[in-house]
Amino acid sequence: MKITQFADGPRTPKVNEWVDFRSAAHASAVGKCLLTQLDQNGRRDHLSRHKIARLTSRTITNERILFSKLDSQPATVPVLDLQEYAVGTVCAAVPLTAGSAVGCLALSLPIEHAHRLRAAADTLNRRAAPVVLSLAI
Repeated sequence: MKITQFADGPRTPKVNEWVDFRSAAHASAVGKCLLTQLDQNGRRDHLSRHKIARLTSRTITNERILFSKLDSQPATVPVLDLQEYAVGTVCAAVPLTAGSAVGCLALSLPIEHAHRLRAAADTLNRRAAPVVLSLAI
């Protein structure tokens, strides 16, 4: 798992990667979005190499509960992180697939803009394919 590109600005800064995203897949929108695209064995393999740790008071640290949440996540609905990875930040991610490759597009907002997260995530979800095509060209 790696972040290959990002954009940020004064009103929408990127998330401060204070814990490597590979080690925080269980707590971040990006990571949970990617984990939803893996089967049980793929998830267990990842978590065997990157142990679940509490990053904030909202982080899910129970593998059974995490897998249950991942399994109940509809493929067409953005995955949300409500201060699970970083206090003061909310995030959303939408899945992208190309053949057997998995990925996602994500956004983050400061907590004071949390009320905008759902609408921003829905917009990202609707516009993900054109964005990916423009990046591929």
